[in-house]
Amino acid sequence: MVNIITRNAEKGLISYIIQFLASNKLTSPDISIDKVSQFQDALDKTEMAQTAVNELKKIPEVNIMFKERWLPAPFNLDELSQLPEGTLGQLYADHIKSKGFKISFYQTVPVVDDISYLNMLWRTTHDFYHIVGGFGTDEIGEVGVQSFLLAQTPIPISSIMVSFALVRICLYEPDKTQYLMSEISRGYNLGSQTSAKFIAQKWDKYWDVQISDIRANLGMKTI
Repeated sequence: MVNIITRNAEKGLISYIIQFLASNKLTSPDISIDKVSQFQDALDKTEMAQTAVNELKKIPEVNIMFKERWLPAPFNLDELSQLPEGTLGQLYADHIKSKGFKISFYQTVPVVDDISYLNMLWRTTHDFYHIVGGFGTDEIGEVGVQSFLLAQTPIPISSIMVSFALVRICLYEPDKTQYLMSEISRGYNLGSQTSAKFIAQKWDKYWDVQISDIRANLGMKTI
């Protein structure tokens, strides 16, 4: 990556964070995907991004992913919806269709190095965390996913997203604080107690596997 922000030049990043927090977007539970992607792109130019990659590559099964540059293969949503009920493919297709989501909801970046690969890996597999982890798709459910990620992998954007949620809920929807803290705790504990790293899974091999079997195979505790 280029234009790396070092710790000696972190004031620019801190200023960026403050501007993001102070924006009108913070008052809405629907912070846009594009805004989050822009923020992640900024984080990718910091030392913490390379540090995260270095730590992840110490995990053998995750290091294999970096070497292979695996990303989910193209798939047909209608075909997945025909799979047996309770399988990952069927649940994923139902999840996307019932919510009116787009399969490629995220901004793409060219995979040119480990940092950009990590960026695309978590963007393309994000929805599987929701389904397998049993997290909702509302703002607080999303924070639960980020807490799970934070427990399993040192990805900077997860720390920032959890922090943003704490600030926003505290300021604008304090009645949701208990729900938020419950999901943060549940997500982090679930991620800590799950023996297999979600980031090391090639999810498309699980399309026709029952979700209960996937959870058992990954060592996931009761959710």
